Amino acid sequence: MNLKVIYWNVQGCCHPKFISSAKQYLWDSRPDVVVFVDPRISDCKADSVITALVFSYSHRVEAHGFSGGIWLAWYDSVNIEILYNHFQYIHCRITTLRDNQSTIATMMYASPNAMKRKALCSSLHNLTYVIRFPWIIFGDFNATFTDSDRHECASSAKPSKAF
Repeated sequence: MNLKVIYWNVQGCCHPKFISSAKQYLWDSRPDVVVFVDPRISDCKADSVITALVFSYSHRVEAHGFSGGIWLAWYDSVNIEILYNHFQYIHCRITTLRDNQSTIATMMYASPNAMKRKALCSSLHNLTYVIRFPWIIFGDFNATFTDSDRHECASSAKPSKAF
């Protein structure tokens, strides 16, 4: 399978230069699929950004307030079937049209809330019982091993014992 995916934690799409910078990056990279997480916009504003970036197709899970949000966007080189939406991930089947190969993909952006991350892990574990194709998880667990793994974050943040 020849598939090029970009997973991009954009940390907001409202900057005036975002669209021009993103267009250049996408032109240079030529991905089949792009996952934008933490866009910090939704609804009509999200539609206008996705339209401006000239994707053939898109699907999204809206942010909860100013936290989270996952946009899945793709071009004509692949077919994507959305299998399941969760507020922390999009679960789908991606088929490349060049070679008709399929894989299951989960595009994830975990909540910074430890209890919600725990529920996410349980939900992902339950997916393992029904997957019969190769599976890849793209994402950010929003958790760290040690204090030194974090930069410029709240002092109340603690390393995750879940690892």
